This record gives sequence, C-alpha cells and structure tokens, in this order.
Amino acid sequence: MEKRIAIIGGGPGGLSAAIKAAESGLEVHLFEKGEIGSGIKCAEGFIDTLGVLEKPAAGVLFKVGRVNFFNGRAHFVNLPENLGLWMIDRATWQKSLAKRAARLGVDIRENCLIEKERLSRMMGDYRFVIDASGAPSLKSKVYGFLPDYTRNATLLAQYAVEGDFGFVGPNTILVGYEHRYIGYYYIFPKGPDIANIGVGRFNHAKKNRGVRLKRELDRLLNHLGLRDYRILNNFSSFTPSIGITRLVWGNVLLVGDAAALCSPLHGGGMDMACLSGRMAAELIASNQVDRYPQRLWHMVKKKFIMERRIGQLWRLFGNPLISCVLKSPELVRKIIFNKPPLPQLISLIPSGGNITSRCNPFAK
Repeated sequence: MEKRIAIIGGGPGGLSAAIKAAESGLEVHLFEKGEIGSGIKCAEGFIDTLGVLEKPAAGVLFKVGRVNFFNGRAHFVNLPENLGLWMIDRATWQKSLAKRAARLGVDIRENCLIEKERLSRMMGDYRFVIDASGAPSLKSKVYGFLPDYTRNATLLAQYAVEGDFGFVGPNTILVGYEHRYIGYYYIFPKGPDIANIGVGRFNHAKKNRGVRLKRELDRLLNHLGLRDYRILNNFSSFTPSIGITRLVWGNVLLVGDAAALCSPLHGGGMDMACLSGRMAAELIASNQVDRYPQRLWHMVKKKFIMERRIGQLWRLFGNPLISCVLKSPELVRKIIFNKPPLPQLISLIPSGGNITSRCNPFAK
C-alpha cells in the first residue's frame, strides 16, 4: 500500500499532521510557501479549550493566570490551574515542531509555493494530500468555494507594539468590549515591553457594517494612552468558523483554518488546527479517511455549538448582555470552559423593557 502523503502548509495544523503521520509510519513531504515560522498573523495566545493538548513544547512566554475582561471597568477572572492558556512566541514554537518532524524523517520543503495546477498533479502523485494552507484553502481556489470562509468569519486587525505594558499585570491578558461595534479588543503581552494589540469584529453582524478595523485600532491606542508607543508590525486577517460543509475532496483532507475550525466566539484556532491535523493523519494511516468529517465533528460539536449560541446572543443583544455576564465571574469561567448553563445566559435577557437599563454595568 502506498504510504506517501503530501502536506501543504507549515503552520500548526500541517506540522501536527506531519508529526503524527511520520510517527504512524507514513512517508511525508511537507510544502511551505515561505519559511517555517514566518508570515504569522496571530495574537499568539494558545488556549486548549477541550483540555486534550499538552503544553506547547517551545516558545512559551508565560501561562496566563487571569484575564481582565474590561467593559468600562476591570473584571478580573482568575483561571483554574488546569485550564491550558499560554502566551507563546509562535515562530519559536513552530520551528520546534518542524525540527521534531524532521527528526522523524519528514521531508520539509520551504519556499515552495503550491499553485492550483500543481495541486492537481499532487493528487495523482500522492496517496493523500492534507491541505493545511489556511483560509481560504488552496483546494477552495480549485473548486470555487472561497465565499464559504467569510460566512461566519471574524475580521481582525493587530499591531505588535513596543512600550510599557506593566499596567496589564503579571501573567494577565486583557480583553475589552465597546459599544461601537459587536466584537472585542485585546492586549496580549509578550513581555513587559511588547504586546500584541488588536481588534476583532463579527463579519455578519448588522451593527458592524461600515466599521473600519484599522481606524478602530488607532482609536483604541489613543483611548488607552498608547499612541506614542512604537508600532513594530501590523496585519489584517480573518478567521473562519463553521463555513465549510465538505472536508474531504477526493484524496484531499482539509485541516485547521482550511477547514474553518476557528472559534465562532473569539476567533482562536491553534488548538483546533493541531487536533484536526493529528486526526487527519491518524485516519489516513489507519485507512479510515471516510470517517474524518464525523470524527472531527463529534470532537468539536459541543464547543462550537455553545460558542456559536453565545455569539448569536451577543450579536442580538449587544454589549449590555456582556455587561450582565461580567457581573458573574463564575459564569465567565464556565464560558471559558465551554460549559455555560445556557438557560442562565438567556435569563439575563429581559422579556420586555430596556435591556440597556436592565444591564447597566455600573449598577451595584
């Protein structure tokens, strides 16, 4: 039986798939369009929402011990020790994964851009191809389902900023909410003098039409008194969620962002990339590829359904609902663990009257 497979993309999903495939005895060729660890567009917070991944093997800056959910005032939530949430240097982490894959015999080919025509040839040259090329995936460019990635996407804009971030607090990240758009902003420190600062908004929320994230990001820096801080780099991107209905195209499997496996609530997706990459490789090795969509959905469905419902409530009732939620740290912890009692969330929504007055964040 042919044991040679190809993997397109040297991010978390592709590298995780490569390692698992090599450990399972497959011959693996991995193609990365640039260099491993370059071109990263990410806040670099790694959260293991399902509690099934180990601590990143390299690049860990600190384990996040608390989150400041800021909504006009600080709401500090201490995180349980067993919740896996780390700030990482993603480039260092991915390079360590590449070294591990190479030691296992994976043939890594950097600066090797795969075009649509070459993908078609690869499908004939390899037993299976794992498409971990991100969103939109290379496969979508062949079959024309690119619009599926923006259906439930979160749009992001981020600066890496140099300055004094001691005000955030030790082992702490800050997530804020505003009335101007349905979305969030964040400050993820990578040390006392550098942080990733970004804003994200739901692409399909009516209130967000016409909202320009770059302008909101600049306004945020001014509002926080950080306008004199040095901007090191910036990017804009989007993270897709539950927009792809077909994950296997002939002998091509989609994983990670290519499979639209980012959180419908906060846009994070590194954990899902790792898990889907491992699963795809495992099922290829055991000749059970036809089970991939069902197995993957069984693993993530509770998380995605719950996060999507919370996001729908948020879009429907806006930030006053968030203000209500933040009054209950225990409820916030349950949301982080994807175990919120949905009736308790719904009970916060008044059946009549003014939700703004009902959920005044400054009310005692």
